[in-house]
Amino acid sequence: MIMEYSSLYDLIKSIEYGTKLHIGVIFFGNYGNEKCIVPYSHQIHSSYMCKKIKNSEKEYKKCYRCRNIAIGKAIRTKKAFGGLCINGIYEYTRPVVVEDDVACIIYIGNILTDGGYKRLKNKNADFETFEKNFSFEMCESAGMLIESYIRILLEKYPIEKKSFNSLINNIKSYIHSNIEYNISITSVAKLFHYNEVYLGRLFKKETGFTFKEYINDTRMKLAADLLSSGDSVTNISQRIGFNDVTYFNRQFKKYYKLTPTEYKKGKNF
Repeated sequence: MIMEYSSLYDLIKSIEYGTKLHIGVIFFGNYGNEKCIVPYSHQIHSSYMCKKIKNSEKEYKKCYRCRNIAIGKAIRTKKAFGGLCINGIYEYTRPVVVEDDVACIIYIGNILTDGGYKRLKNKNADFETFEKNFSFEMCESAGMLIESYIRILLEKYPIEKKSFNSLINNIKSYIHSNIEYNISITSVAKLFHYNEVYLGRLFKKETGFTFKEYINDTRMKLAADLLSSGDSVTNISQRIGFNDVTYFNRQFKKYYKLTPTEYKKGKNF
């Protein structure tokens, strides 16, 4: 029955349909293929309340630390678990293990529980934006369905195209998902269990960018999109990982030959 779906994302959308659930999947190492690709909004926590809470750099960092604790636990224990995030939103986390490696992690979240209600009440949460009464057992059922489909996709669609490198694609996805933080080749190599020097050379070969160049390129493109949407320069600099707005201005002008303010004015004409 699940093979009626053309991709992992199609299955995720069908499970989310009619609910307020948010389902995400992040792949590691060389696992995954073109059928497994999901948009960045479904590799991170991307619900209405998450966006509202993460409006400041301080809250972004809290969420980042909380998420990495969950990733570390999933990789270490290789078992599914559920719990409240630092802000009180319930999320189910399920690692998919292939030959003793964690190939990916499935997240099912944006769920409201009694315990979470108490924390979220202090944050002026809109409780109508959450999925209610979605138990651990229900998460288990959905998680097992997604895991089964991922295993089918990994087996049925082995990587054949040289243009698709799952390792590099997974790293790029991780960068996009965490662009507001201080990402280094050292931390990514450790997370993906690869030698730092080897990974740096492979990344350059596959993308044409060094690791730092790719992060900067990604940040500048995201900054341009945010400027076009009307966001403030100060807020954008924080959202894409620049604590110093003056340094952000210099980097943006170096990339686009315009200051962020000049670029923003030009887009508003």
